[in-house]
Amino acid sequence: MLQLKAYHRPPNVAEALQLFARPDVKTAIIGGGTSLVARLDEQIEEVVDLQAVGLTELTYRPNYLNLEAMVRLQTVVDDPRAPTLLRQTAYQAGPNTLRHAATIGGQVVEGKAESELLAALLVYETTVQLETLSGEKNLALADFWLYPPWVEGKRDWLVTAISIATSGQTASARVARTPMDSPIVAAVARRRKDGTIDVALCGVAKTPVLVDPTHLQAQIDPPSDFRGSAEYRREMAAVLVKRVLQELKPKEGITTL
Repeated sequence: MLQLKAYHRPPNVAEALQLFARPDVKTAIIGGGTSLVARLDEQIEEVVDLQAVGLTELTYRPNYLNLEAMVRLQTVVDDPRAPTLLRQTAYQAGPNTLRHAATIGGQVVEGKAESELLAALLVYETTVQLETLSGEKNLALADFWLYPPWVEGKRDWLVTAISIATSGQTASARVARTPMDSPIVAAVARRRKDGTIDVALCGVAKTPVLVDPTHLQAQIDPPSDFRGSAEYRREMAAVLVKRVLQELKPKEGITTL
């Protein structure tokens, strides 16, 4: 049975980092708290609650949106200035009760394989801002999931914000058991101003991934589970990538801005 020894509510990022970095304490970190229940069978000793650290601002600059880590998903859904695909995928991340609690930073840290929101962040050229004991770091989202402390589970860092590009044309496609269910596989794509198209998939690897459509199958490693075999996911990935690319194909006589 889980028996917590302490609960902490640090008032700022610096104090939170000091609590995270204790090597001899098994610590659970709460942002919105939506994923903590799944960890209650672990040998957690202490909880660090980030509710008091702030990090709730959402700000715009030309062609970019900066979201601090504690911004709630529902805030993104409700903001008419946010890119349509970002609002759509934030809405699809879960029911109303989850969206009002879950944070954008928590979604990034969780790195959920089936997250359309994270796939969208990949094509929006998302940069992750980290505060560490040795200073600030900025990593592309895909690189963040390869960041050694993230992989090894060391928590001497905290995601404080993400920055995304807001320009470009987007498309998305998915297969799921029901319209409101998490996707089995989903594809999102974005055409930049220079015509370059970024494509990302979820449901085909340990985290959502950016892919090169011309070498798709070599870049994905789908799992097999009760919702779909690896073979099925591979086939659907190819179909969905083709679909979003077709949607972004310039129409004759129309100039893409």
